[in-house]
Amino acid sequence: MRRCHAKRYGNVQFSGNLGIMIRDFLLAVGFFTRIPVPDHPNFSEKAMNNTSYYFPAIGLLVGLFNLGAFLIAQQFFTVPIAVIFSIGVGFLLTGGFHEDGWADTFDGLGGAFDRDRKLEIMTDSRLGTYGSLALIFILSLKALSLSELMLLSVWPVFLLAHGLSRWVAMLAMVFCKYVRVAENKAKPVAQKISIVKWFFSGVVLMPVFLMIPPTVLGVVFIVALAVCLFWVVLLKRQLGGYTGDTLGAIQQSVEVAIYLGWLACI
Repeated sequence: MRRCHAKRYGNVQFSGNLGIMIRDFLLAVGFFTRIPVPDHPNFSEKAMNNTSYYFPAIGLLVGLFNLGAFLIAQQFFTVPIAVIFSIGVGFLLTGGFHEDGWADTFDGLGGAFDRDRKLEIMTDSRLGTYGSLALIFILSLKALSLSELMLLSVWPVFLLAHGLSRWVAMLAMVFCKYVRVAENKAKPVAQKISIVKWFFSGVVLMPVFLMIPPTVLGVVFIVALAVCLFWVVLLKRQLGGYTGDTLGAIQQSVEVAIYLGWLACI
């Protein structure tokens, strides 16, 4: 995940604390999606760091688009094909941001033993064997598990998976430090956040949580935290911390874990 800056179009002025929040949210939308947004008048590293608090909200936005694409495609095609269309819309909306991070992470972790070499491989734009296989694996598992869920009309899972996976992935920024290869490499959205700010960033997910059966919500939440904890331990041992790519890898694995956790409940 190596976007250096968000796409910004035009210039919209906002004032006050609410205005700052709106500007930062729009910056997050521009950074994590392909949606055109107004120009940020005070674009800075601090503003970019603030976008991390909107990860869950961006997840809900992506989930809504994916759900809409599925419902439209389902009117013309079978459920599995509609699911593939919804995943494709996700690619178009985000530019495959997190999928790219997933593939790069596996290329780096699988392609070398030395820490610095692992980080160097992650910055290579070429896709290797480990990354290719990992991408095929995660997309296949995502399509199959979503198809089974959609056969049962479990529509809220789109919102839960995309929102919760991004929120849980933020825990890596709480418990790990950011690592990079060189000064000229693009930074991630934030290098460190507090557990308190992480907690309150998830408030936006409360309406979705209320849509989910308590038993299912409890299971998928535990599964999501367990997957994230696994990544935190692994990244500390392998890299000494997290990178932008590994945040994408955590998001992808947690998203699929949510699908599988929900299926296990059923």
